[in-house]
Amino acid sequence: MIGESHARLGGERLVTGAGRFVEDVRVPGMLHAAVLRSPHAHARLAGIDAKRARELPGVRLVLTAADVPTAAIIPNRVPAPAGAERYLQPAVARDVVRYVGEPVALVVADDPYVACDALELVDVVYATLPACPSVAAAVAPGAPRLFAGTETNNVATIAMRVGDADAALARAAVVIRERFRYPRQTAAALETRGLVAVPPDPRGGELHLIGATKCIHINRTILAPIFGIPLGALRLTEVDVGGGFGVRGELYPEDILVPLAAMKLGRPVRWIESRRENLMAANHAREVGYEIEIGFDADGRILAIRTVIHADIGAYVRTAALVPAEFGAALLPGPYRVPNYSCDLWSIVTNKTPAGTLRSPGRPECNFVRERLLDAGAARLGLDPVDIRRRNLIRADAMPYDCGTKSFGVTTVYDSGDFPALFDELLRRLDYPRERAEQAAVNARPSGPRRGIGLAVYVEKTGLGPFETTHVEARPDGRLVVDTGASSMGPGLETVLAQILGEALGIPAARFDVRHADTATVESGVGTYGSRGTLTAGNAAHLAAHKLIAEARTRAAARFAVAETNVTYAHGALEAGGRRVTLAELATERRLAAGASFEVKKITYAGCAAAVVVDVDRDTGAVRLRRVVVGADVGRAVNPALVDGQLVGGVAFGIGNTLLESLEYDALGQLVSGTLMDYALPYATDVPPVEGFYQEVRATTNPLGLRGLGECGNPGLGGAIANAVCDALGVRAASFTELPVRPERVFGLGR
Repeated sequence: MIGESHARLGGERLVTGAGRFVEDVRVPGMLHAAVLRSPHAHARLAGIDAKRARELPGVRLVLTAADVPTAAIIPNRVPAPAGAERYLQPAVARDVVRYVGEPVALVVADDPYVACDALELVDVVYATLPACPSVAAAVAPGAPRLFAGTETNNVATIAMRVGDADAALARAAVVIRERFRYPRQTAAALETRGLVAVPPDPRGGELHLIGATKCIHINRTILAPIFGIPLGALRLTEVDVGGGFGVRGELYPEDILVPLAAMKLGRPVRWIESRRENLMAANHAREVGYEIEIGFDADGRILAIRTVIHADIGAYVRTAALVPAEFGAALLPGPYRVPNYSCDLWSIVTNKTPAGTLRSPGRPECNFVRERLLDAGAARLGLDPVDIRRRNLIRADAMPYDCGTKSFGVTTVYDSGDFPALFDELLRRLDYPRERAEQAAVNARPSGPRRGIGLAVYVEKTGLGPFETTHVEARPDGRLVVDTGASSMGPGLETVLAQILGEALGIPAARFDVRHADTATVESGVGTYGSRGTLTAGNAAHLAAHKLIAEARTRAAARFAVAETNVTYAHGALEAGGRRVTLAELATERRLAAGASFEVKKITYAGCAAAVVVDVDRDTGAVRLRRVVVGADVGRAVNPALVDGQLVGGVAFGIGNTLLESLEYDALGQLVSGTLMDYALPYATDVPPVEGFYQEVRATTNPLGLRGLGECGNPGLGGAIANAVCDALGVRAASFTELPVRPERVFGLGR
């Protein structure tokens, strides 16, 4: 059953409009919340008066800092350097606002329109302060400190050293020095954020949060102490999710304010984010600058990389703000042998929306930089871009391969894989010689578009820890119910878990009901992020299935009065001495269930590769993608159809990141691309034919040999597309150093 393109379980419910999203949740007596947000990037709160808002008919509550516990602070969700706690965000602004969109108050009313009207009646007096809307402004001499009691706006400097980069660069035959910038972006998921908070019954019960997603168990451990309640008195339930992409599952001020309001009022409260709020206040990501040098020997082999990275993390260290840039710094060497590496990473606060994770955090940025430098090195050395990559790729016989870098204390070690074979398959599917011949013919024409080919090879970090749980229960009706700590956000987790369990138990996948994550059904779990769902929950499911069989064998042996060794199991039934009992029959007697936890002892890495063919209109700078080929090492493909869907979806995401998306701020820290008219997303017509493929080199980090996949399709597109555009225009030096690849930038290239 593993390896079959099984139809997606529950898919018909979503395509027929029967899904249940946060906005579909209806609870008796439900009230509606709206958030008052700062219009200033940096200002002191000189006064706030909510009297007029509270007197508006239909308004039930106005929360300001005076009504919110001082302990209501969003903590780091990952280990952070000493001192980072000074830059954390309170649930509601206290004394100072530090970005446009920061919550200043929460209004709760009988309907959402009254709540929005009441926002205009909250009188706030702001005393504006000088803003730092960029890294350059934040680190300039005399720059205002965003946080009192700190010496700098640089939260932390993280150094990575492998070998002696200085000495290696001094002896290199070719050294390329360049500055790169990756723009600020966000998920812009189809569904905006939202939450329904149902307070406990006065006679006792639990506070129930409906709509939380991705990391419900982690967030429960953060929220319960803030609310002053035991862990068991807080329940988080996931419903259908219209896109996660990293941004949706992190902890936000609204996740604290809405439940506080519900508890104060003793009534359910719902908050649904507007699209403008989503672009303004949901996590931003990606914005980073690289000052970098790379050295090659005369044959094109990499001798060293030396870089300083400046990451713009926005106004606060919020949840996982430090994750992306550190991941990117650790994976900048990618799938290549880099014997000498020096990196200094700065994470800098600015007066912009806080940053966090976004699909493949840190990797689109570092892949763009590295793959552009490889093409530039090939140009300087007179090599084909294919040849310089082949000469540097880590060989399969070098696995496991220790890169020498670290992120959050964990060394980057590729456990297994075959990067050269993956790259060769990419070129075969692209038919590289034929594409080069067609390119030569097209570019020989006196008019019309110019054609280019771009390549990228990269590594994805998957299956992040520390553990995941899965429970399976056999029911008397013959069905099996599955609960897991991992969240389902669209990629088909329900289907792959059913297939893994189905193979282990010998039962058709259609007989499994995989439910949305709920802390009431799974006591402990971690969640879905970092391409971990299938790998971690899948291996936990595999272990749980074997525990279920063991429990069933024990009960069948007692029923048959024989030794357990005499009981055989196959396809949902147990037999001994001509007697037979099914799992369903055992479940009729009493509950038959088993759970297991899979502990992540080592992170799993996946090799990936992308190739694109583009046509560039030399008169307008417009770029048209003709072909995209993308491949990934999945270890084992549980469901090939879902693999293909994930790769194609990732390519669409990467196209938007590369060609269109950029959150822009003015000199006062105002977001000037705060609507979908300005923050452009790709249309279906922007996505060309995509050929996805997968390699299966079993991982050694988990029993099933799986690698994560969810982030493999997008992070190579920036480098590959930029390389293709430069190739089309005959500009193979590293002059294309900033995304997105917009026509106005392309038009000036090579002129």
